Amino acid sequence: MHYHVILTKECNLLCSYCGGGSETPPREIQYSIADLKSFLSQDSNPVVEFYGGEPLLRIKTMEDIMDAIPGRFVIQTNGLFLDRIEGRYLTRLHSILVSLDGTKEVTDRERGKGVYDHVMHNLGLIRAKGFRGDLVARMTVVQGTDIYDNVRHLLRTGLFDHVHWQLSFSMFWEAGENTEPGIVEWIAAYNSSISSLVDSWVDEMSRSHHVNGIVPFIGVMDSLLSGKKSRLRCGSGIDFFAVMPDGRISACPVSVDFDFSVIGSIFGSTPSSLCDVVKVSEPCESCDIFDICGGRCLFVNRSQELLRENGYSLICTTVRHLVRELQDALPQVQALIASGSVNRSDFGYPELNNGCEIIP
Repeated sequence: MHYHVILTKECNLLCSYCGGGSETPPREIQYSIADLKSFLSQDSNPVVEFYGGEPLLRIKTMEDIMDAIPGRFVIQTNGLFLDRIEGRYLTRLHSILVSLDGTKEVTDRERGKGVYDHVMHNLGLIRAKGFRGDLVARMTVVQGTDIYDNVRHLLRTGLFDHVHWQLSFSMFWEAGENTEPGIVEWIAAYNSSISSLVDSWVDEMSRSHHVNGIVPFIGVMDSLLSGKKSRLRCGSGIDFFAVMPDGRISACPVSVDFDFSVIGSIFGSTPSSLCDVVKVSEPCESCDIFDICGGRCLFVNRSQELLRENGYSLICTTVRHLVRELQDALPQVQALIASGSVNRSDFGYPELNNGCEIIP
């Protein structure tokens, strides 16, 4: 099972779509590492993902957990302190998810001036220090972003094994209804760019026999190739949970401040007792692409009252479009696999649930 361990709710950035971490107490870990170890020892194969806030504000705590607890480790970070991780800990990380939103212009606009250059410099340093794991660019896509240009930019840097993105929740919530006009028009433009991105992805396979690591495309295409039904792809509430600073356990790392999401604690629960306690509900369960999408997002599904008018259906139009484009591309991908141009195993991602939700 996979556990987001929130090392702190503090953050050193004030991104346009977030605002500097959560103010809800407690902001710092209240339990002992021995308490965490006791809980995780009941799982034979735990994956621990360090999360925040910004987890690298608490590097010593991260190192202490890695020293004390056997398992595989992942981190999701803004990347500004990656240069401070000692090599012996860096090389034990299976995956590093770095928050970058695309080009320098886009990243610095949304995350702060100078962030892009600083992070890119640090990514070069960690590769030089011996990190050979999965390096993922983890984008937040705000209204107005050109998904085609920004995903392709991150791939062209040559630094990232994979690129993933999530649509910013702020576009769809009720408070933004009268302040962000043009959402319907932007979604149409976003969907058009997704079509272009799928076309270029398949074209690259044909020309270079290489499958670019665009996470939503790989994950959905894998399901289409196998025909296997999918549950909620991020795993929240299934085999993926968040350990809050006070030891309570949330089904989802994003919804830790919502009562529906709190399903236990490291003091009174076992890992196996958490599985399937909370699930997505309607309108997802009766949707005709539920077995492909899996429900997209537990938090949004359970917080529909926070969405703007037609907010849920607006989100679903993006998922339906992405799925339809990949369904249309399926015969070409099958032919490329059959000819040996690419390998079926190229689509078997992720090896472990590393925090990439698959469905944007």
